[in-house]
Amino acid sequence: MPCLILTGHPCAGKSTFARLLAERALIHPSSNIKSVAIVNEESARPDKTKKQCYESALEEKMTRMALKAEFDRQCSSCKLADGGAGRRSSSSSNSSSKLVILDSMNYIKGYRYELHCISKSAGELHGIIWCLNDPEV
Repeated sequence: MPCLILTGHPCAGKSTFARLLAERALIHPSSNIKSVAIVNEESARPDKTKKQCYESALEEKMTRMALKAEFDRQCSSCKLADGGAGRRSSSSSNSSSKLVILDSMNYIKGYRYELHCISKSAGELHGIIWCLNDPEV
């Protein structure tokens, strides 16, 4: 199943949207999604608060590295659960049923491209959702 990257400014509603998306994916009538993994600062760096994750350039870099590693781990677990089959055909019955949502600012274009490469190497679909809290932006 897809890997979704949420991006946007702080306080734009990314975390709320991620939780809502996860809930609705699990109850969707198609029943394609069996589990959801939300990757965020709390799961990638449980020893730090969100404020501590971004208090300096070094901490922000460490946070991005931890988020990317956790995202890679979640995507790889989808591939392993899929039997290592890589890209699925539409008729495949053993397709991955896990939705991975990365809930963070993800504002650096090169970083989003690295995340794209991780999901593609795992054979998963990939999408980016921009969350905006100001309609003028």
